[in-house]
Amino acid sequence: ILAVPNPCRYYWGDIIDGRELLRASHRRHASRGAVDLATIPLEELHAHSHPLLAAWGRMGRDFIRMLDEFDDAEATRTRFSNLRIDLFSEGEAPHLLGQVQAAIRDLLPLTEHPHRPPAAGDDSIVFHVAHSVQREVEILHDQLLILFAPPTAVHEVPIRPRDIVVMVPDIAMFSGAIEAVFGQTGRFDERYIPYAIGDIAERRINPLLVALDWLLKLPQQRCMQSDLRDLLDVPALATRFGVRATDLPRLAQWIAGAGVRWGLDVAHRESLGLGAAGFQNAWLFGIQRMLLGYANGGEAPYADIEPYAEVGGLDAALAGALASLVDKLITWRTLLESPATPDVWSDRLRQLLATFFKASDERDRLTLAQLEQRLQAWLDDCSAAEFDQCLPITVVREAWLGAIDEALLNQRFVSGGVTFCSLMPMRAVPFRVVCLLGMNDGDYPRRTTSADFDLLALPGQTRPGDRSRRDDDRYLMLEALLSARDKLYISWVGRNVRDNSSLPPSVLVAQLRDYLQSGWQLDLSAHTTEHPLQPFSRRYFEAGGLTTYAREWRVAHREADDRSPAATLPAQIRDPGFQLSLAELGRFLRQPVKYFFRQRLQVVFDGGERVSDDEEPFGLDGLTHYGIARTLLDDSDAQELRTDVPQHLQARTARLAREGVLPIGLVGERWQTQLIDELTPVRRAWLDLCSRYPQPCDKYALMLSQEQDRLKDWLDQLRTDGNTLVWIALEAGKVTSGDKPALRPEKLIDAWLRQLAAAALGLSVTGYLIARDVIVTLLPIAPETAEATLLTLIRHWQAGCDQPLPTACKTALAWLDGKNAATTYDGDYNRDGEVRERCLARVWEDFSALADEPKWQQWSTALYGPLLAWIQSDASFTLHVKESLTQARFDNGVTAVEGMSA
Repeated sequence: ILAVPNPCRYYWGDIIDGRELLRASHRRHASRGAVDLATIPLEELHAHSHPLLAAWGRMGRDFIRMLDEFDDAEATRTRFSNLRIDLFSEGEAPHLLGQVQAAIRDLLPLTEHPHRPPAAGDDSIVFHVAHSVQREVEILHDQLLILFAPPTAVHEVPIRPRDIVVMVPDIAMFSGAIEAVFGQTGRFDERYIPYAIGDIAERRINPLLVALDWLLKLPQQRCMQSDLRDLLDVPALATRFGVRATDLPRLAQWIAGAGVRWGLDVAHRESLGLGAAGFQNAWLFGIQRMLLGYANGGEAPYADIEPYAEVGGLDAALAGALASLVDKLITWRTLLESPATPDVWSDRLRQLLATFFKASDERDRLTLAQLEQRLQAWLDDCSAAEFDQCLPITVVREAWLGAIDEALLNQRFVSGGVTFCSLMPMRAVPFRVVCLLGMNDGDYPRRTTSADFDLLALPGQTRPGDRSRRDDDRYLMLEALLSARDKLYISWVGRNVRDNSSLPPSVLVAQLRDYLQSGWQLDLSAHTTEHPLQPFSRRYFEAGGLTTYAREWRVAHREADDRSPAATLPAQIRDPGFQLSLAELGRFLRQPVKYFFRQRLQVVFDGGERVSDDEEPFGLDGLTHYGIARTLLDDSDAQELRTDVPQHLQARTARLAREGVLPIGLVGERWQTQLIDELTPVRRAWLDLCSRYPQPCDKYALMLSQEQDRLKDWLDQLRTDGNTLVWIALEAGKVTSGDKPALRPEKLIDAWLRQLAAAALGLSVTGYLIARDVIVTLLPIAPETAEATLLTLIRHWQAGCDQPLPTACKTALAWLDGKNAATTYDGDYNRDGEVRERCLARVWEDFSALADEPKWQQWSTALYGPLLAWIQSDASFTLHVKESLTQARFDNGVTAVEGMSA
């Protein structure tokens, strides 16, 4: 086997390694055509050797050459003339794969091989191009089902699952996709394919072993919120502490609400060199808050612990189970830090298993028994070696769990189903079908990093027989090609999942494709299938298209075809007891498309509330800042009218600090001071208005009917001074923008609806909206227009429940006000546009798409025209800009309320 250049477009080496072997005294093959290759010039050697052997056969060449040093083939043939030495099949198979294998066996260069054109429909060598690892496995599943169809002339003997091997560069990367695709069908499903995954360490796939490995590394762990939640997902550990799978969402909510982030306690944080973080947001911090909340219901703090009042009722036992887990982790962290002799470690580890695990099924029982056997075997080895020195947990952990990963003699590689494994030496035993997945450029041949002291990395230092990962992978490709009896299946990620751009295959696949094209003048497009991005693509269900056995997608397409293209959703049928509220109507106006997706389709693009946060707060982002400000200002108790404002806010911020919401240390103190400074003027203005109108009033019932829907709500939080009826509301954010205070109409939607409701009830009510930047006084609205406006809004709400209305709140308001609507929707370099709302981006990707809607202007005017007209009317409201901290005044000549100082 000679390492010579390939006649294709690839050149495999500037210097031909092994040329001196042409002059060796021992030769396995006689010279062909009486030509001594040692005399052939270097530039002509490519015409006398097989190109794939030249590219991939170096490891085999060196191995065979070393064997030849001890073997005389002619003498062996003479001595054993009645035996056959070369055990390979004579002749060649009728398909393309057989011709390639015969050419390699006979060392035939391209110029000497007959290259008979393959028969029509020859699929012995096929290539598949996908967009991702998941799609590669999904495509393979469909192609295997095609192979298992009734026999054809090409495959006269039925192919069984055990006749197929699937090899990948890294089985860990593919194991999840394999389980997801091949494991989704039940045993009695006609699409079920038995399979087995090899070469995966048990420690990586067994939940109990994963949890045990984490526990044995406890002294080095940060014990983050997500870590312990993952522990409770392990059935054996959850069973030990009495936690059911249905309890996990409630526990996750409590853990996040109690302010748990990372670290068991202060001692744990100090052991990691992070003692400055203190006690806040540690696990013990959260547990104490939960237990105190269960004890006193959140009435008052105790010993500087703020209770978490959500824990109560029959579910309170979960807090006890969580407290028991944290207590045992604290104990075992200290215990695992101290070295001990093997005898002591064996007792500790058995006690560890009994403390944290209780078998929940047969697999857990077998795993625990195997752990006991491996621990006893390690202890016996230490006794036999008379080793009794103290060892750290790191050494014990690797000795114990490393034994679990060792392959046993009774473990089978070939099972009764499709075998998935990594590309490894001696794995390419003959199979009828050999599938190679993940043949991507850069992933195969696999790369290795050499250490600085590795002499093999130096030029000129390698000798025949030295191992090389890249050379091994090239030879594995050759073995895989020779091992396939009926079919060679190769796939790779050939399209970018984001932009569909073309990605090259592995250089080895490219060399094979060039060899086929040069030798047989093949049209490789007939042997290559490019698959779409999604398994439900229509290309799989069109006549003459691709083939899939995913019947659920076929049913979906059939239902879609049965519908008329112009059909829309039927009118929503609401429950008889459904009643629309002002708050619900305000949510609709703030974003009609988002309301449609959330309420009608039950689709939430932003995802659920994040309940896993592993880092304590180091600052407050805009949303968190707004939420804390709302919490601090949420106060309607009349007793607070006599409370000193800074002292009151200081007590509130101190409570937030005890809850773990604010950052720790000086940063947290600075945020407390900033919040107090920002909100003191707002609260003082609220107190001044409450003292001006000291008498609370009864609430009024609002009821308006529009066809089958009713708007029913209460107009509450009303106050009076005996003459004037008012409502007072606090806004934690700002309601103006720009250097000159210009109102943001979207911030006044709820206040506008409240004024409309008051006018519809025939009440003359003045509203006060106290924000962080201005105080807005909303004057009464004429009753004759209020009820009609509300009924019109109800009709628009009904239409918005049946289909997404072609409008967007901020963009429509900007367009109605003569501003740049395109910039408001799309955004620019200075700010994000409204299209950042994913529900809008899902329907209209940019403003041009929204503006192309025929009724864009009609719906924008109908929904937001009355709001903007009300804001622009001089009789609607007055605006008080807090220009100083000592005096307040209103625009339009209205005097400030006496005593209302910022």
